[in-house]
Amino acid sequence: MYGEALSRGKAGARRVALTFDDGPHPVTTRAVLELLREHDARATFFVLGHKVEAHPDVVREIHAAGHTLGIHGFQHDRLFSFRSPRYARQQVERTRQAIVLACGVAPSLFRPPVGFASYRTFRGAEQAAARVIAWSVRSLDGVRNADARRVAERVIARLEDGAIVLLHDAAERDDFTPASLAALPHILRAVRERGLATVGIDQL
Repeated sequence: MYGEALSRGKAGARRVALTFDDGPHPVTTRAVLELLREHDARATFFVLGHKVEAHPDVVREIHAAGHTLGIHGFQHDRLFSFRSPRYARQQVERTRQAIVLACGVAPSLFRPPVGFASYRTFRGAEQAAARVIAWSVRSLDGVRNADARRVAERVIARLEDGAIVLLHDAAERDDFTPASLAALPHILRAVRERGLATVGIDQL
C-alpha cells in the first residue's frame, strides 16, 4: 500500500532465500553459520546496529562465509512504522555505518523491525537508498517456546521456487534461543531434496 517491498523472487531459477533477523549474537548466530556451512547454504542476515557494534567479529564471520548482510534498524523498535521518515533514515544509515566499520560492506537491503512498514518507513528507506525486504514464508520461530518441529513443517510446506523465508538467528532481547536452530537442519535437507539452491536476497 505504501511502497514496493520485495516479498518473493521470480520463479524459474530454482532458488530460495533464507533470511535471519535480530542478530548478530556470538553463540546463536555462530551456530546458524555452522549449520549453513555444513549444508553449503547461503543466507541473508538482517542485523541490528547496536548488536553489530557489540559483536563486530560475528558480522565479519557472516561476511567472510559468503552471506549477504542487510539492515534491521539500529534498535528493534516495535513502533518503528509510526516514526518519522527522518527517524527511519537515521536508523538505516546508523546501522549501515556500523556494518561498514565491522566488515567494510555497505548494505542496501532493509527489513523494518517486526516487518511493519508505513508510508513514513518507505520514505525514510528511500532517503537512505535502501530497498525494503519482506518475506513469503513466515516460520514463527522467533517467539519464546516455539516448537522446532512445527517451525520446520511450516516452512517446508511453503518452500518453493522464489520463496523468501523469515527466520531468526537471535532473540530480539537475546534472552532465549530461537527454534530456527533446531529446525534449520530439516529445512536445509528439504531445500536439497527439492532441487533448490539457497542464495542471498541480492542474488534472488
